[in-house]
Amino acid sequence: MSGSKLALVTGGAVRLGEAITHRLAEAGYRVVVHANSHIEHARALAGQIRGHAVSADLSDVNAIDGLFEEIDALDGELKVLVNNAAIFLGAPAEEVTMEDWDRQFAINLTAPFRCAQLAAPRMRSAGGGVIINLLDVASMRPEPGYSYYAATKAGLESLTHGLASEWAPTIRVNGVAPGVALMPEFYDAEERAKHLARTPMGEETGAAAIAEAVHFLIDGPTALTGVVLPVDGGFSSAW
Repeated sequence: MSGSKLALVTGGAVRLGEAITHRLAEAGYRVVVHANSHIEHARALAGQIRGHAVSADLSDVNAIDGLFEEIDALDGELKVLVNNAAIFLGAPAEEVTMEDWDRQFAINLTAPFRCAQLAAPRMRSAGGGVIINLLDVASMRPEPGYSYYAATKAGLESLTHGLASEWAPTIRVNGVAPGVALMPEFYDAEERAKHLARTPMGEETGAAAIAEAVHFLIDGPTALTGVVLPVDGGFSSAW
């Protein structure tokens, strides 16, 4: 495995992350599959793709530091970081607890920034790299009850543009903004129908489309940096 191109996918064991992991493995990357509560799934997936599983609670910056120390022990060079891991907590604004506020910002915004901070010098040593942040087309038009979730994604979108400008040309930083890709499992039939009715394509985008977009921004034209690509079935165009 010496000389492998390493790609770290946070939250890479399930849902969108699993699809991204498979796509990058097919593209020739040795994928470092991060997980926390789904670590057993991550280990099984890493075994299938000849990757490597790592466990870390991304709400703890010390754990993030340890994650990158573990990557340093692997053969190969870190070329790709996909900041996919996130939590989706909702509550009416007046009922949001500071504990939930801090946890959602820690995982959805602070962790991607810290991962990018740690990835950047490693990528420069490898001659360059690409960072992809998973965003959300609803960040600027939050659903009722999800304002503070949307705020984390809006912050990450801003960070995407800022780091793209600051770290070019050695490191490219882009974002993929899903719409109705895979709906939360707790949505009932009425909630699902409501979202699909607002999506011109009339169906969930699916994980494979998100993974394809992520791969395109990694291995596609090198002129692409600071790009936020909506992959939402026309959802944002129908607002």
